[in-house]
Amino acid sequence: MKKRNFSPFLQVTGLLFLCMLVLVGCVYPRSRMLQNAAPPVQQIKMVQDAVDQYQKDTGVLPIVTKPAVTPEFERYPIDFSRIVPRYIPYIPGAAFEEGGNYMFVLLNLETKPEVRLIDLTVSQGVQSIQQKVSRYFLTKREFPFGQKVADGYYFIDFGKLHMNEETILSHFSGQPLPYIIDERGRVGVDYSMDLAMALKSAPDKPKPDEDIRYILPDVSPLAPVKSFPYRLVNGEPKLVRIK
Repeated sequence: MKKRNFSPFLQVTGLLFLCMLVLVGCVYPRSRMLQNAAPPVQQIKMVQDAVDQYQKDTGVLPIVTKPAVTPEFERYPIDFSRIVPRYIPYIPGAAFEEGGNYMFVLLNLETKPEVRLIDLTVSQGVQSIQQKVSRYFLTKREFPFGQKVADGYYFIDFGKLHMNEETILSHFSGQPLPYIIDERGRVGVDYSMDLAMALKSAPDKPKPDEDIRYILPDVSPLAPVKSFPYRLVNGEPKLVRIK
């Protein structure tokens, strides 16, 4: 699928992030205000320029080595120790290394490496529910399946976990997204709503066998962390059963 430049949707997202960082910046010491002044979209560009120059000078990318089993959107976090301070003066304030809520990662390594963000609050939310699901399985020898979403995927029956229903707020659409669980007991986020919104503004429609999750980082600064594969079926995003 043809790569796209940042859309107006991304610009709006950047403004929302700016407001968030202004609020967060109030609790930081004055010495850290410079790092937190730029919104994540600007920080992405700053890191992208540093990554490009580092690759040009060294022939390699400044990434942390992760096991091959690491989920693809989390597989290539940026190693800031390789680019600070020679290629970039400081670690961006949005980065978790500086106490921020985001991990800077690289996507599309084999074509044109692009810097995107992972929202660690999403990762933490999934991890917390995953722990509860795992404890439930150890006791009940079954998973807390709720209503079926697609072949191999279910909503979580939070009542079985003695919890109120939880969702995660999307920075793509601004809507609450449900947690889901696959048939193997792995917890993730259902990005169907975000994907449907992104597809409306996509100039090139994905191929039938293409994983359409990459549409989201094409039009947004964020990668769809803790997600499952999707395909386009009858014009709608559908979860794909993992074999």
